[in-house]
Amino acid sequence: MAEAGFFLSPARVFARPTADPIWLGPAQRAALSQLSREARIRLLVGTPSSGKSTLLNHVARQLGSDSVVLHCRGPKEDAAAVLAQLLVAADLAPWELSEVERRNLFTVFVQQRRAQGKRVVLIVDDAHVYKPAAWEELERLLVYKIDRLPAVEILIAGPQSLTQLIDSPRNGLNPTDVTAHRLDAPTTHDLVKYIEWRLARFEMSNVITPVACQMIAKLSGGRYAAVDLLSQMALLLLRRLNLERVDARVARQAIAALAARQSAKIEATDQLKWEQPLDTPPQAHLLISRDGRTLTRVALGQRTLLGRSEHNDVRLPSPYLSRHHCVFVGTPEGYYVVDLNSANGLLLNGRQVERAVLCDQDVLTVGPFRMKVQIPEWLARGSPLPGAESLSETALMPRQPEIPAAIRVIK
Repeated sequence: MAEAGFFLSPARVFARPTADPIWLGPAQRAALSQLSREARIRLLVGTPSSGKSTLLNHVARQLGSDSVVLHCRGPKEDAAAVLAQLLVAADLAPWELSEVERRNLFTVFVQQRRAQGKRVVLIVDDAHVYKPAAWEELERLLVYKIDRLPAVEILIAGPQSLTQLIDSPRNGLNPTDVTAHRLDAPTTHDLVKYIEWRLARFEMSNVITPVACQMIAKLSGGRYAAVDLLSQMALLLLRRLNLERVDARVARQAIAALAARQSAKIEATDQLKWEQPLDTPPQAHLLISRDGRTLTRVALGQRTLLGRSEHNDVRLPSPYLSRHHCVFVGTPEGYYVVDLNSANGLLLNGRQVERAVLCDQDVLTVGPFRMKVQIPEWLARGSPLPGAESLSETALMPRQPEIPAAIRVIK
């Protein structure tokens, strides 16, 4: 084990999958083999947190330069929302267009890309939470043709019930149009190997003992997300207790701590907002606008990542935003924002900041977007910024030198 590895943030070791290498066990390799087959519709179904989304994004990244990939994740309320997301993914601005105009613009976009010899591939994740009106737009895309050939390819992920929607007679699809694969919940052996793979990437293979790995895997309920949370909690306890390895005792403490936290969250849902639990952030939202027009309103949680990449909680497609631009952190005392060493920086009420406490009606600027903070002052309980000792745990990259030009385009 590398000494430096022990001091890495647990959230980094067991972070959500991004563009980095992903875990590929036997089940994942079988799924990728099936999804790599040529088909108009490729369907990946499975249980929650079985790794469907990770595999779907991996397939999208493997597509060559002759492909245009557009992500459209659920939930979606209606056709206009589906078309807006597809146009945003295509770096087009749909906000002032009607539903018909959005559909016409998307049709022109697809026609142009097909005329250039490119494939247009739609990545539809969490399709089971599409409302009927939104699903009908997907059905239109399923039968959309150019010169009697399918205009788009669609990769869809969701539960087993999606197969019934795809097989609906009104879609008019042939069996050769669809390739489907079921990704079963991982076994305990799979999850143990996953933990070992995660640790090995950071030269921390001996930090969690085999017995502790087995305990975490067995109690995860066959969910990779639960393994990540339990492992993070175990590593946090390891640091707090100043021990060398996560053994069975530390693993049991991590499991108990996470169970207590989940129980508190369940109890909190039954309380009125003015009886907010002391261990959760106050309710807060961002009202996001561009060129004076409101685009969306998003809720802030304990950690809300914002940037131009699809691997963010809030994606704002613009070449003036970094892939991961900034993060909002919620604490029982309130919220603060941290600039993630972005190229174009972060403005708070017109002043550039690297880290700052947020108050109600503050205005943040990232690239061409303005974000108004909405947080009732009576919910905040003080300064949410952690102490200097906690902040020093994370090494900050050196900032790039300031350039007088207003904004730089990120390649």
